Amino acid sequence: MSYSIFFDKDNATHRLPVNPEQMQTTTVQANEKYEILKLGQIVIPTHMELREYTFDTEFPHEAVHYVETPNQFKGPDFYLNLFRKWRTDLTQVRFIASNGIGDEINTLVLIEELTITEKAGEEGDKYVSFKLLEYREFGKKSEAIVQPGTTVATVKTAQPVPVVSPKSTGSYTVVKGDSLWAIAKKYYGDGAQYGKIYNANKDKIKNPSLIYPGQNLVIP
Repeated sequence: MSYSIFFDKDNATHRLPVNPEQMQTTTVQANEKYEILKLGQIVIPTHMELREYTFDTEFPHEAVHYVETPNQFKGPDFYLNLFRKWRTDLTQVRFIASNGIGDEINTLVLIEELTITEKAGEEGDKYVSFKLLEYREFGKKSEAIVQPGTTVATVKTAQPVPVVSPKSTGSYTVVKGDSLWAIAKKYYGDGAQYGKIYNANKDKIKNPSLIYPGQNLVIP
């Protein structure tokens, strides 16, 4: 079993050319310990910390037989430049991992660590180790405003701007570079609603992470 890995950012979905052989998900429960007289040490769980995802993969410099993207092949520098930009911009990116069997991973992450290895005799190929950290959006933002003639700051809460989505035409033809996430974002204003499209097209889509140019999808 191997995982198909995708990164989705700015309505563009990038599939990694080689599936990693394994992926590790780490979850940690945060606990606080206390000393109680005559009882000794006790522990109280407080919250679940952010998930971490780690995996290794290869970025070959040419489209070898095990590449998953032979028709849209790009070399290592294309991907590494993307990762560097996202990290330099301190921005989150959507991470999607599917094994075609169980529930897929679909979450926002930060690329916390990126280790690049080159091997003698395999010039041009890059081996990359990822450490991704789950990213949770903060919700409403607040700002302090000092009214003229006062010394007390009042807090004004910024209301979220409603998303205006284009009207559905009832169908959509997949083009190169599309993903269900990007299509859902286009029609519903929220990529997380991709399940609506997947459920309406299960006769055509076996894996929600894999759609192909030319497919005509029903948009419910």
